[in-house]
Amino acid sequence: MPGQNSIILSRNVTITFPKPISKEDFIKRIKELALNVVAFLKDDGCYQLGHIKFISTTNGEDYLQLSVFDLDQLPKVDGILKKTFEKIKLTLNVIVFGGARDEIDNKLSQEIKSLETYFDV
Repeated sequence: MPGQNSIILSRNVTITFPKPISKEDFIKRIKELALNVVAFLKDDGCYQLGHIKFISTTNGEDYLQLSVFDLDQLPKVDGILKKTFEKIKLTLNVIVFGGARDEIDNKLSQEIKSLETYFDV
Protein backbone atom coordinates (compact mmCIF):
# COMPACT_ATOMS: atom_id res chain seq x y z
CA MET A 1 0.00 0.00 0.00
CA PRO A 2 2.85 2.49 0.54
CA GLY A 3 3.03 5.01 -2.24
CA GLN A 4 3.79 8.60 -3.02
CA ASN A 5 0.84 9.98 -1.01
CA SER A 6 0.83 7.46 1.82
CA ILE A 7 1.55 8.35 5.42
CA ILE A 8 2.62 5.56 7.74
CA LEU A 9 2.94 6.27 11.46
CA SER A 10 3.64 3.94 14.35
CA ARG A 11 3.87 4.53 18.09
CA ASN A 12 4.74 2.32 21.04
CA VAL A 13 3.62 3.63 24.41
CA THR A 14 3.63 2.10 27.87
CA ILE A 15 1.21 3.70 30.32
CA THR A 16 1.33 3.05 34.05
CA PHE A 17 -1.82 4.13 35.85
CA PRO A 18 -1.84 5.43 39.45
CA LYS A 19 -4.68 3.07 40.33
CA PRO A 20 -6.24 0.03 38.65
CA ILE A 21 -8.52 0.81 35.73
CA SER A 22 -11.23 -1.38 34.28
CA LYS A 23 -11.01 -2.86 30.81
CA GLU A 24 -14.46 -1.40 30.05
CA ASP A 25 -13.28 2.13 30.83
CA PHE A 26 -10.10 1.61 28.81
CA ILE A 27 -12.03 0.24 25.83
CA LYS A 28 -14.44 3.17 25.96
CA ARG A 29 -11.55 5.65 25.94
CA ILE A 30 -9.60 4.04 23.08
CA LYS A 31 -12.79 3.88 20.99
CA GLU A 32 -13.19 7.62 21.58
CA LEU A 33 -9.53 8.12 20.69
CA ALA A 34 -10.03 6.23 17.41
CA LEU A 35 -13.16 8.21 16.54
CA ASN A 36 -11.31 11.47 17.27
CA VAL A 37 -8.47 10.42 14.97
CA VAL A 38 -10.90 9.42 12.20
CA ALA A 39 -12.74 12.76 12.44
CA PHE A 40 -9.42 14.57 12.32
CA LEU A 41 -8.26 12.58 9.29
CA LYS A 42 -11.43 13.45 7.40
CA ASP A 43 -10.92 17.15 8.15
CA ASP A 44 -7.19 16.96 7.34
CA GLY A 45 -7.70 15.81 3.76
CA CYS A 46 -7.26 12.07 4.13
CA TYR A 47 -8.98 10.50 1.13
CA GLN A 48 -8.35 6.83 1.90
CA LEU A 49 -7.60 4.86 5.02
CA GLY A 50 -5.25 1.90 4.94
CA HIS A 51 -5.95 1.17 8.59
CA ILE A 52 -5.82 2.41 12.14
CA LYS A 53 -4.82 -0.25 14.67
CA PHE A 54 -4.39 -0.04 18.41
CA ILE A 55 -2.97 -3.21 19.94
CA SER A 56 -2.92 -3.28 23.74
CA THR A 57 -1.47 -5.83 26.13
CA THR A 58 -1.10 -5.85 29.90
CA ASN A 59 1.30 -8.75 30.39
CA GLY A 60 1.95 -10.28 26.99
CA GLU A 61 -0.67 -13.00 27.45
CA ASP A 62 -3.80 -10.94 26.95
CA TYR A 63 -4.44 -8.44 24.20
CA LEU A 64 -7.02 -6.13 22.81
CA GLN A 65 -7.04 -4.99 19.20
CA LEU A 66 -9.04 -2.04 17.94
CA SER A 67 -9.20 -1.71 14.15
CA VAL A 68 -10.62 0.83 11.72
CA PHE A 69 -10.41 0.04 8.01
CA ASP A 70 -12.78 2.65 6.58
CA LEU A 71 -13.31 6.30 7.47
CA ASP A 72 -17.06 5.71 7.58
CA GLN A 73 -17.04 2.64 9.86
CA LEU A 74 -17.01 2.37 13.63
CA PRO A 75 -13.96 0.83 15.32
CA LYS A 76 -13.99 -2.95 15.73
CA VAL A 77 -12.64 -4.41 18.98
CA ASP A 78 -11.32 -7.97 19.32
CA GLY A 79 -9.46 -9.86 22.00
CA ILE A 80 -9.51 -9.86 25.77
CA LEU A 81 -7.86 -7.94 28.57
CA LYS A 82 -7.67 -8.56 32.28
CA LYS A 83 -10.68 -7.19 34.18
CA THR A 84 -8.52 -4.49 35.80
CA PHE A 85 -4.90 -3.46 35.30
CA GLU A 86 -2.38 -0.79 36.27
CA LYS A 87 -0.02 -0.94 33.27
CA ILE A 88 -0.60 -1.39 29.55
CA LYS A 89 1.54 -1.44 26.43
CA LEU A 90 -0.09 0.21 23.45
CA THR A 91 1.05 -0.02 19.83
CA LEU A 92 -0.58 2.37 17.39
CA ASN A 93 -0.30 1.98 13.62
CA VAL A 94 -1.86 4.38 11.16
CA ILE A 95 -1.72 4.17 7.37
CA VAL A 96 -3.54 6.89 5.45
CA PHE A 97 -3.51 8.46 2.03
CA GLY A 98 -3.72 12.25 1.96
CA GLY A 99 -3.41 14.72 4.79
CA ALA A 100 -0.35 16.21 6.43
CA ARG A 101 2.12 13.89 8.19
CA ASP A 102 3.12 16.39 10.90
CA GLU A 103 -0.47 17.27 11.71
CA ILE A 104 -1.49 13.61 11.95
CA ASP A 105 1.54 12.87 14.13
CA ASN A 106 0.63 15.81 16.39
CA LYS A 107 -2.97 14.58 16.62
CA LEU A 108 -1.78 11.13 17.74
CA SER A 109 0.38 12.79 20.41
CA GLN A 110 -2.58 14.88 21.60
CA GLU A 111 -4.83 11.83 21.82
CA ILE A 112 -2.25 9.82 23.76
CA LYS A 113 -1.82 12.75 26.15
CA SER A 114 -5.61 12.99 26.49
CA LEU A 115 -5.76 9.28 27.35
CA GLU A 116 -3.10 9.74 30.02
CA THR A 117 -4.82 12.84 31.42
CA TYR A 118 -8.16 11.06 31.61
CA PHE A 119 -6.60 8.32 33.72
CA ASP A 120 -4.58 10.80 35.84
CA VAL A 121 -1.17 9.62 34.65
